[in-house]
Amino acid sequence: MERARSFRRAFFSVRGLFLAPALVVLPVVAWLVASEVDWSADESGPPTCVVQRSDFVNEVTERGDVESASNVEIRCEVESRGRGGTTILWLVPEGTYVQPGDKLVTLDSSSLEDELRKQQIVCNNSLAAVVKATNDLETAKIALREYVEGTFKLAENVIERKKFVAAEAKRQAEQTLAYSEGLARKGYVTELRVQTDRIAVEKAELDYNSAELELKVLREFTRDKKLIQLKSSITTAEARLASQEASHEIDANKLALARKQVENCTITAKQPGQVVYANVTDHHGTNEVVIEEGATVREHQALLRLPDPKRMQVRAKIDEAKIASVQPGMPVTIQMDAFSDVKLEGVVEKVNEYPVPSGFWEGNVKEYDTYVKILDSPANLKPGLTAEARIQVERIPAVLQVPVAAVFEHARRHYCILRDAAGWRAQEVEIGSTNDKFVVIRKGLEEGQEVVFGAFGYRNEVDLPEPEKETRTNHVQAEHPASGAPAPDAKESSPG
Repeated sequence: MERARSFRRAFFSVRGLFLAPALVVLPVVAWLVASEVDWSADESGPPTCVVQRSDFVNEVTERGDVESASNVEIRCEVESRGRGGTTILWLVPEGTYVQPGDKLVTLDSSSLEDELRKQQIVCNNSLAAVVKATNDLETAKIALREYVEGTFKLAENVIERKKFVAAEAKRQAEQTLAYSEGLARKGYVTELRVQTDRIAVEKAELDYNSAELELKVLREFTRDKKLIQLKSSITTAEARLASQEASHEIDANKLALARKQVENCTITAKQPGQVVYANVTDHHGTNEVVIEEGATVREHQALLRLPDPKRMQVRAKIDEAKIASVQPGMPVTIQMDAFSDVKLEGVVEKVNEYPVPSGFWEGNVKEYDTYVKILDSPANLKPGLTAEARIQVERIPAVLQVPVAAVFEHARRHYCILRDAAGWRAQEVEIGSTNDKFVVIRKGLEEGQEVVFGAFGYRNEVDLPEPEKETRTNHVQAEHPASGAPAPDAKESSPG
């Protein structure tokens, strides 16, 4: 029981140094390193391993899906009517390689063609109204010119002629009256004749004044009134024409939209690629959206994807505990499940800044989408294949290293158990980077020395320095730092 409690205390004391997965799967790690380091065990002592100098590689390994970096989505561009959608009548078989102009999808356009015919009739009627309004406007303009240049001048000339005739009649009547008055003085004509000629003069004068007044009314009143009426007719015709043109433009736009909707029912490829149906599955693997003939699709719904086979990538999700060590430009080794004998080279191209949305059943686990560009992508690489991406986050050439299980922590210092001529003893070491299997030794060991594998289990068998009081206090603070305050002299964290 005491041994179990000691093990639990030690587990929490080294969690800043080693990853929890490495400690949980310690037996597996031991088996893995058995083939990479020389370690031996005899009946009289613990198992050991040899300090070796080799290239240290720290990798982040995640699984992901192969996809195209240039992935054009083919979407339904037919407007939805109410809550319904559009039915797929025909689909190009999935996996088909298409070229620009090849037909991909045929959607049901019967109802849209009916709407197109109806809208064509409406558009023709509005066009006829525009033509009529145009003619009315031209007629109103002609009527204005006709009055100003014709009707008004004719009326003016008629009155001018009437005035001229009245003036001439007045002159002749005045002459006749003068002649009659002269004869009357000599007694050749009677006074009645003179009176008749005097009345004729007065009548001629009235006719002249009437003609002159009629000409004034024509020029100052009738003309202005008629011009206002004719110009008003032009303005009214212009407004009616503008209204009819706007109405026809709306009808024409609706007609163009209806025609475009019918055209959108036949979808063709804009670029070459391999057809992939845009099926959608939920977290349980059940198909939520199935693209097939007879299925109903909504506006802007993705139908197909045309990935470019020459630009392929792997999209992997990396846990937040490892994402800080992954940066764009890092080399990647890619292993395809479908081609186990082929290894591809890649490079980290992009790491998303925000985590992928997770469901309630995933708890607080956060993962970040990471995109790995595949260099020299082979022709037989298809979207949807599963791949393992090993991202090389750190590489140190020719460095001393020992298995993770050969190092333990005591009083905030790290030790290995070393066997020499005097027996077993604790050797303080300075560690560097670590991964799931090995840890770099900066100081304290030499190449070829033997150290105990699983040293934590044998720490009570060697002499270790007693921790000082201040060290104990700092250790507690490092274990439980105050909220928002960094722990003093915090332990070096492992990049793995």
